[in-house]
Amino acid sequence: MPPRQHRAPRPRLVTVLLLLGAVAWGSTYLCAKSLLPDAAYAPVLVASRMLISATVLALFATFVRRRRPTASEVRSGILFGLPLSAVFALENYGIALTSVTNAGVLISLCIVLVPFAETAVRRTRVNPVLVLLCIVAVIGAVLLVSGAGFSAPGLGDLLILGAALARVVHVTTSSAVQDRHPTDPFWVTAIQLATVGVVFVIVCVVIGAPVGAFIAGLTGPAIVALLYLSVVAGAFVFAIQTWGIAVTSAAHASLLLGTEPVWAALFGIILAGDRLDPLGAVGIVLTLSAVLAAQRVSASAPRIAREVGVRS
Repeated sequence: MPPRQHRAPRPRLVTVLLLLGAVAWGSTYLCAKSLLPDAAYAPVLVASRMLISATVLALFATFVRRRRPTASEVRSGILFGLPLSAVFALENYGIALTSVTNAGVLISLCIVLVPFAETAVRRTRVNPVLVLLCIVAVIGAVLLVSGAGFSAPGLGDLLILGAALARVVHVTTSSAVQDRHPTDPFWVTAIQLATVGVVFVIVCVVIGAPVGAFIAGLTGPAIVALLYLSVVAGAFVFAIQTWGIAVTSAAHASLLLGTEPVWAALFGIILAGDRLDPLGAVGIVLTLSAVLAAQRVSASAPRIAREVGVRS
């Protein structure tokens, strides 16, 4: 079936959906913590989440959109899934070896790095206003997580920095490939998440952590938590990310999704009783203000005003 042309979505709609994705990701910290009896189970949880998410998206694309993936979508999904696997691996093991503060600050560096990577790939001039706003957002993230102080840099910090760089590769690669070959975000996301799931199943086999036994041992609230992580914070958000990158820009999508630490902090305050110091409050205001301002900058870009071809 030939591609069908759709009007580009409104910039405000893109912003709202990406922010909702960041909110969902921010909620995963408390949710995932309830599912992990030990840090050694982290790869098992990632494998379970990704395989369930991929299955949900594949079923949706097959029976609701009534189409099969093209060869280009399969290639793109695998291509996007490999750096995403690296992100999850480096984050999981890095967090275990460093402080939450250092992890939060270092992973937020991808917000600043994405605009430079995107302009290098596209061979265009970097928007100085957007870069400035990205820096402000990172400063906000630093203030938000600085209450516990910084520990000396070590292996964990290097792993988290590697995760930030892998995020940059993932986002900019997704943006560049979809610019040249518009694809169905549902199938591309399903295949990339399946790729991550397969990679982590292999990891689980190597370390001797069976995925099936983990899922079989879940009951009641734990099952609900896993489904939330897999469907809402997994399939839904990753599909939004893939779609958002396709219709706006990697820098804009990264900035919006980069507000994840803000929402994680708010969930901790509201649901877990965490305390927010004055610097943390200033950090939240700075990050969200930078995001809102960046939305206006990105909304004026010509790319989002063009029509985007999406296969039906």
